[in-house]
Amino acid sequence: MDVLRCLTPAMIEREIRMHFVAYNLIRCVMQTAALTHHTELRRVSFKGTLDTVRQFVNAAQGAGNRPKTIAALVDEMLHTIALDLVPHRPGRSEPRAVKRRPKNHQRLTRPRRQMGILPHRNTATSKRPKQALS
Repeated sequence: MDVLRCLTPAMIEREIRMHFVAYNLIRCVMQTAALTHHTELRRVSFKGTLDTVRQFVNAAQGAGNRPKTIAALVDEMLHTIALDLVPHRPGRSEPRAVKRRPKNHQRLTRPRRQMGILPHRNTATSKRPKQALS
C-alpha cells in the first residue's frame, strides 16, 4: 500500500478502504487457521498466509462449482497456513526502514506537453570523454 495508484481523493479513499478490507480478510483467515489447528495466532506468518491464499485461489477457481472439492481445498489451505509459523525469536529488534528506493528520474510536476525535454541528472558525467583502456 506504499504506492497509491488512484488520482482523485474519492478513489484514493476507496483504494485505502479496499486495502483495509483485504488486510482484515487475511487476518481472519489467519485466525481461523490458528483456531482450527490449535496454534498461536501471533506465530502464524502474515506473508505466508498471503502467499498461500493466492495459490489456493487459483486451485479453487479450477475446482469449478464442486462444494466438496472447495471445502477440501479450504481445509488443506488452513492446514498449510497453520504449519507456516514464524520462529520464536526473543529479544529480536527489527528497525523500520523503507525498502523501496527512490527512482533516478525527475518528477512530472506539469502536464507532459508543458514539460518538454527534461535534462538528465547526470549530465556532468555523460559529457566527460571516455578514457582508453590501457
